Amino acid sequence: MKKIAPFVLAGLLACTNQVMAHADHEHTYITETAAVEVAQKTVKSLTQKDAGLGFGKLPASWASLPADKVKLKKNGTGYYIVSAANETEGKTLYILLSSEDGEVYDANFTGEFKNLKE
Repeated sequence: MKKIAPFVLAGLLACTNQVMAHADHEHTYITETAAVEVAQKTVKSLTQKDAGLGFGKLPASWASLPADKVKLKKNGTGYYIVSAANETEGKTLYILLSSEDGEVYDANFTGEFKNLKE
């Protein structure tokens, strides 16, 4: 029993450290302004490569989209939807991104995203 006790104690301490470390963990969220900036960069990058989103590479006119044409459309629970209107093309691209870290999840021209919890 004396040989097992140190291992049991070490196991308990390891579990305690994980719980305590997680208790201090805080989620950081990006601002609406940052979400619009991420969307602007995303639109520009989509003119350089096909991201496999079903619409191919965007035409070059999207790369020089004025900042006032990129706006927050919706601030949902855990996500933002940003719209980018291109008058030259007569289209609006909608970008779905995480409000937690700004990760871009999807983009399309409908503004509707499957499995999105309103």
